[in-house]
Amino acid sequence: MPRHISLIFPGQGSQSIGMLNSFSEDELDNITKISKEVLDTDIVDCIKNGPEEDLNKTSITQPALIIASYLYYKKFLDLFDITPNLLAGHSLGEYSALLASNSIKIDDAISLVHKRGKCMENSKKGSMFAILNLDLNEINQICKAVEEETGQVISPANINSPNQVVIAGSDEAATIAANKCKEAGAKRCIQLKVSVASHCNLMDEAASVFKKELDEHTFITPDISIIHNVDAKIEEDIANIPNKLIEQLTLPVQWTKTMEYIKSFDGVVIECGPGKVLSGLAKTNGLDNILSMSSETFEDDLKGLL
Repeated sequence: MPRHISLIFPGQGSQSIGMLNSFSEDELDNITKISKEVLDTDIVDCIKNGPEEDLNKTSITQPALIIASYLYYKKFLDLFDITPNLLAGHSLGEYSALLASNSIKIDDAISLVHKRGKCMENSKKGSMFAILNLDLNEINQICKAVEEETGQVISPANINSPNQVVIAGSDEAATIAANKCKEAGAKRCIQLKVSVASHCNLMDEAASVFKKELDEHTFITPDISIIHNVDAKIEEDIANIPNKLIEQLTLPVQWTKTMEYIKSFDGVVIECGPGKVLSGLAKTNGLDNILSMSSETFEDDLKGLL
């Protein structure tokens, strides 16, 4: 019986200048044309040559990562005559999963995530901290106490693994909560290099504006099952997918539960996109047989597992 294969797609933070260097000009030509037509700008050139400041703008990062993950997925299909059993994406990566499952087309995906990034850029500014080695219940209690104390937004945003939770909120509340987490015994509290506090109520207005954009797009029933961020479940009703994408902006990414679901299949997990962030998180969630397509030995490694 063939091995169960789950593909996981990265989100913001995995972008880097040159992340498409392994692809040929022929492979990049078509996606360059599409990105120019959709956005009237050459995203591929920005990925290749920078400047890094431009690539790290949320409204550029998001289509850049969609493009990169799309190319990696096409490469996966070219290398192996295999249809994955399950897809998931971390935050923005959920759109890559929808694209891979033929629920949306590439031009629509690029357009949508660019607009999503714009909405997020125009939201209230905030901060995010990665809290290491502190129990989620304790982090929740600290965030609730700080919200009551300050009247400002702060809450868990990315529940990445049993020993890593990212919190997000206003600058002041996030700093206070991070300090309290440290006092409560967190091993480290690392401020992320972002100006946008994703997956919390600071995104309420962005979610409202972006809903109008989503309403103009038609989603097709995915060819491959997708685990959604907000509840770590597979959505059977296509009409609910836009709602889950809107909720995703203001609710935490349930990545630990997503990893638990994938782990139950005892299969192969492949990070499909640039970098190895999700491979690291999969390991800390106790998964085995984890591969990254960014690895130079990926093809041989996968053949060895199949």
